[in-house]
Amino acid sequence: MSREPGAPGLGAEPAGTAGSGSTTASGGRREQIRTPTRHGADRGRPAAAELYRQDNYGRTFLNGLMRAQLGVSLSVLIPATAILALYPLLAVLFPSLDGVQVLGVPLALVVLGGGIYPPLVVLGFWYVRRTERLEQRFVELLEDRD
Repeated sequence: MSREPGAPGLGAEPAGTAGSGSTTASGGRREQIRTPTRHGADRGRPAAAELYRQDNYGRTFLNGLMRAQLGVSLSVLIPATAILALYPLLAVLFPSLDGVQVLGVPLALVVLGGGIYPPLVVLGFWYVRRTERLEQRFVELLEDRD
């Protein structure tokens, strides 16, 4: 079941598609949309492709990035673990603090709300900032390689 170009309800056809192409179930014409080729957009890719080769240069580059990422992760993980381990340790060492209240709020909630969560949030922001800087330096190294 083929319709003629310009048939009622179909609207105008795209240039260069008269009589070609397939129709949808509702009778509308399908169009192919293609993005223009961008020249110069792949400038940074040769250096990135070198990373995945099994040569010494690519392995060294990736190993350096992974070591730096491990260092950043450990620099956040160790203080976070210390902060989280400190709360139960204090509860065991000072059981008499169970009944203490600060402005009508149990001391345990004050310690959780003011002594544990804010430092963890700060560590999270610090981690994100350091990893973004690390990745930016890595990208700059790749671009300098070109």
